[in-house]
Amino acid sequence: MGIASLMRREDGISMIWWAIVIAAVIAPLMMLSMEVARYYHARGEIQKGADLAALAATQEVDIPYLQRTGQVRLTGLAPVVAQQYLSRNTNYLTRHGIHARVTSVRVVPGRIPQVLVTAEADLTPLFPSGLSNVIVHMDGVAEVRAF
Repeated sequence: MGIASLMRREDGISMIWWAIVIAAVIAPLMMLSMEVARYYHARGEIQKGADLAALAATQEVDIPYLQRTGQVRLTGLAPVVAQQYLSRNTNYLTRHGIHARVTSVRVVPGRIPQVLVTAEADLTPLFPSGLSNVIVHMDGVAEVRAF
């Protein structure tokens, strides 16, 4: 059996074909799906932290000012408290060396005032070196209920 006869045989060609398809198409798609899942998990972690930070910031309403004027105003500790709650509730990110930070805390006036906390994190360390500046901004909202 010479080389020419081996070249004409088609036994095993299907296995080679599928090995190439798996290596070239399916494996990268699986890796991409894992990266997308990691991104959404991290994004959800930031959202959860921002929501809890907003809830914590509502505890820093200046009550004497509210009683005098009827307007909601936060104390100077609101950003500090919001950052503490954000840091405590983003464990998945912290384990990967990512530290979310509060970028703003403000009151949104209305019939029922709300506290809006904006948080951000650079998720670049979660992804391969080809991606850079994967920065996510999320808003957390909590209602201010007085009396």
